[in-house]
Amino acid sequence: MGQSAPARANIPTEIPQPSRAGVTRPVAAAARPRRNGRPIFATGTGRAATRGDGRVVVELEGGITVYPARRAGDRWRAVWYEAGRRRQCEAVSEDKLAAMLAKVAERLAADAPGLERPGADLIAWYLNPDRHPAARPWSRKHADTQRRLCERFIAPVIAAVCCQDIRLADMQRIVNAAPTAGEGARLRRCLSALVTAGIAAGYLTSPRLKEVHWQAAGRPAPGPQVAVAGEAALFVDPDQIPAHADVARLGRALAAGRRGDLHELMAATAAYAGLRQGELFALTAAQVAPAARVITVDRKVVEVAGTLYLEAPKGRKRRSTIYPARTPAGYPLADKLAARIQEALAEQAAGTNPLGLMFPSPRGTWWRSSNFDRRVLAPAYHAAGWRDEHGTGTWTWTWHSLRHVFCTTALSCWHLEPADVSCMAGHANVRVTLDMYVGATAGILDRARTATQ
Repeated sequence: MGQSAPARANIPTEIPQPSRAGVTRPVAAAARPRRNGRPIFATGTGRAATRGDGRVVVELEGGITVYPARRAGDRWRAVWYEAGRRRQCEAVSEDKLAAMLAKVAERLAADAPGLERPGADLIAWYLNPDRHPAARPWSRKHADTQRRLCERFIAPVIAAVCCQDIRLADMQRIVNAAPTAGEGARLRRCLSALVTAGIAAGYLTSPRLKEVHWQAAGRPAPGPQVAVAGEAALFVDPDQIPAHADVARLGRALAAGRRGDLHELMAATAAYAGLRQGELFALTAAQVAPAARVITVDRKVVEVAGTLYLEAPKGRKRRSTIYPARTPAGYPLADKLAARIQEALAEQAAGTNPLGLMFPSPRGTWWRSSNFDRRVLAPAYHAAGWRDEHGTGTWTWTWHSLRHVFCTTALSCWHLEPADVSCMAGHANVRVTLDMYVGATAGILDRARTATQ
């Protein structure tokens, strides 16, 4: 038979000596917080209270001091400093106090006092123009778009929610409210910028809030999108670019309308000088140098909420571009622009065109894009065969398609360097030009076939 283990003596858990009169000892559990419950207290450091009454307090990271309950039934209390103010909270139990301090610890660790603010304040900060550097403000059009997205989709979901309580599910709900995939992608970009701005300003802490995508829940799912290997997402398909004969046909259709010669010249300038519509609306005679065939683009007209504004071109990039003496279809663009400069100066002197605009509205001022599209372009598109009687058609060409004509003509017909075309077109960089108009797959099979002969 094996020898049995010796009996272990019971260690008393109570102090056998009676306590001194008038001295109250704290409850054991209160004096030493449980280490198996909330890790927020387990990481703290115990010390004696400054009052010298034998009470034990817990110092947590971030300067949070926890005062345990003195006796059963008392409340737990915590004190800390945040944004220069002394703050405190209390709870009936250790667990409840720990849950409350979890949010406090998150704010203090991230130095993000704005986490307590409502989502409406986050949105207001995001839309505040003063948060941007003076040299890089939002354009009026972009600011209006962001305001519309915030008012329509974002504010109804998070405006009344504390920023610290905004969750990934809230952001996903916002994106899914978009009616189309395109609007969902635009809204996702807006949310990504909002989260980035919120983290920088101390309203948010988690970059995961931007990791959302539009989902076609309850809607017909779009067909699978198949990309071409080696081709950038920005690549403009050749079918989206009118041929020179199509541009000439649109010009003849415009010439048949009211002030037709002026609008035909406008289309030719867009197609072979690369100006955007708002830049054409703002173009003055002083910006055109007919001897050098150079146009200086330093302004545009934009319509925001029914009001017209004159501002810097897209990307705030001033540029110069050139136009040919004759277009590939034989239109005498240089002579027409030179004649129009003299007409515009005469109109300015007579007071009918005070700004000296090259392409003014019938009232002698800037066009509104909505009026121009409805009164001038819609009938011309139909006459040129770009649209049918229902406003649709095989081709999806628009006025902006004329800008694609300029870039592809400069690259393929005039054989200009992509870097030069990028400067004249006002692209962000030459990579954009290459991605949009120089497909990486163009001629790949011919090159491969020649190399393997």
